[in-house]
Amino acid sequence: MNKNYLIIGRGIFTIFVITALGLIIMNEKGGEIFSPKVEKKINSYIEKNYTSINFNKSKVEYKDNTFSMKLSNKKNDNHYFYISYKRGKYEDTYKEDYFEGKNILNHTTELIETRIQELTNEKVLIKSTNTLDKYTSKVQDRIIKEDNLINLKYYYLTKEITISSWNKDTIINEITNTINTMNKNNITPSYYIFIFTDENDITKSIEIDNVNETFINNQNKDQIIIDILNDNNSELLKTNKITYKKLN
Repeated sequence: MNKNYLIIGRGIFTIFVITALGLIIMNEKGGEIFSPKVEKKINSYIEKNYTSINFNKSKVEYKDNTFSMKLSNKKNDNHYFYISYKRGKYEDTYKEDYFEGKNILNHTTELIETRIQELTNEKVLIKSTNTLDKYTSKVQDRIIKEDNLINLKYYYLTKEITISSWNKDTIINEITNTINTMNKNNITPSYYIFIFTDENDITKSIEIDNVNETFINNQNKDQIIIDILNDNNSELLKTNKITYKKLN
């Protein structure tokens, strides 16, 4: 009796596996069969919504019951977005990925991070100051066409620094040295963000924002840092458009 139950159980399991594999194969084959038809639909969607832009188009891919096509700028494959089609509905990532330039900006700022580390042996974080659509057409064109953009002021640079002496002189020296090093290598961010952490008390950190190269020759830089260390959001800071916040 137990042997019969075992045979029946194995049979049911085998049928289940065969059925599941069959459904997977049918699903994949179904995608291949309908891809040409869906491609025509997606092309019609493109003609209706994006007639003014000339894209490179990928082949339609089918995954997780969804058809998708990648559309790339002809000047740079890293400037792209996707159109997807599922059960008669279209979705695309044009606004965020292409119009606002999320993909191309991520690509170019990652290249800058790598290049800065090669030139200075400094690990920094690079972010664009705005979305692509907010820049002028000339800046947009450079971002799309070029890879070496370290001297284009469309990004800001964040650097974390651990200091052994929590005082204005140490902080000013670190800021000055960083800016001088970047200038020497023709690295020109729109502005800097510095995050200082006390080596003797790692729970003590402060972020100083919107620092630019004029800080080096600012006659009030000592007082600016003193005000920050004393948590005094003074008129001097506001005049110089420098902000700060304690992180711990």
